Amino acid sequence: MKILLLTQDFPPVLNSAARLFSELAEDLQNHGHTVSVLTRIPERYLASTEKRRKGIFFNKENKNGIKIYRIKSLPVPKHIPLARALDHFWTSFSFLVSGIFLGKYDFIIVYSPPLPLALSGYIFSKIWRGKVIVNVQDIYPQTVIDLGLLRKRFLIKLAEWMELFIYKKVHAIVVHSEGNKDFLIKRGAPSKKIYVIENWVDLNILKPGLKSSNWRKINNLNQAFIVSFAGTMGFAQGLEEVVKVAEKLRNYSDIIFVFAGDGVARPAIEKFIVKKKLTNVRLLPHQSPDLYREMLQASDICLVTLNKNLKTPVVPGKLQCIMAVGRPVICIANPASDAKRIIEEAGCGFFINSGNLNRLSEAILKIYKNKDLAKDMGRKGRKYAEEHFDRKKCVQKYLALLSNL
Repeated sequence: MKILLLTQDFPPVLNSAARLFSELAEDLQNHGHTVSVLTRIPERYLASTEKRRKGIFFNKENKNGIKIYRIKSLPVPKHIPLARALDHFWTSFSFLVSGIFLGKYDFIIVYSPPLPLALSGYIFSKIWRGKVIVNVQDIYPQTVIDLGLLRKRFLIKLAEWMELFIYKKVHAIVVHSEGNKDFLIKRGAPSKKIYVIENWVDLNILKPGLKSSNWRKINNLNQAFIVSFAGTMGFAQGLEEVVKVAEKLRNYSDIIFVFAGDGVARPAIEKFIVKKKLTNVRLLPHQSPDLYREMLQASDICLVTLNKNLKTPVVPGKLQCIMAVGRPVICIANPASDAKRIIEEAGCGFFINSGNLNRLSEAILKIYKNKDLAKDMGRKGRKYAEEHFDRKKCVQKYLALLSNL
């Protein structure tokens, strides 16, 4: 079958969306399907060694038989919500106009958000008489409503109409947890169309390793007790709570908080560090996949954070990666997140309600003072990952879904 993947982000972009759809493309290709990808020209969330491509509006690549078509995004300030919304609609429109000339596809698999991209996938399915699958990761528009980024009643109603239209018109909806499935059903999505396929990791690549790695040496963190966060620093992450806890624990000179990544929230974090003269916080750029793996392995505690106002059951993609490398997890989020259920089922760390800074400090110190507890949590996390997040098992669910449709 011919399959087209629609996603805003694709390698060399360094985020969970790019990784998941890159691995999905590879595995579908390896199972005999003809796979193409329609995505954006990478401009953000790149490793420091990766050059940004300027002055290019359309680009075509071929990677191991997978055709990758890239479209330039709008040069808008990403910290302004309205500008981001405009960029989402532009991306969807530009993908639609460009994709019409790519030929006919039997299946279109869409990564959402952005929500309008699913409309492009639906229109393709009507033109080509194919079938469209929408992989819903963050539930829009509820996510941006919760974060206070979408407030005007008319725009909310319009976005909710678009959401329900997509749920009813597409052929299948993929979510990454049972909580997300239940949430979509309550919002009007037909239950028979919803399939749970967990976000996966390659357990042969992301696996337990030595803490005393080269990553510690090159960042001068040889003897430190590392509390790390790696990923997008955006509206949804709520990282301001973590830097406040770093301030509370500044007297523990060997506990170092390491933030690696970029996003609209990074400047505020930088200002807080300077204002409070924090010497126990390090800011690093986005890490390449190899360095990201080494960073997780080198950490004593890995953080997963979500803004306290985010009430959807979303499970951050980095959780599976942390569990795979066998490191203790501390997740700070609204208890509506399905991450709470996963962490408690696995016994791989602590889940803390957003805003409870004392509880976060206590959890960090509890692991800091108990090496056996840390090892036990890490071992349980890896075991759970092997049972639920194995790449081969999860991709087999996609193959079964394609076959059923």
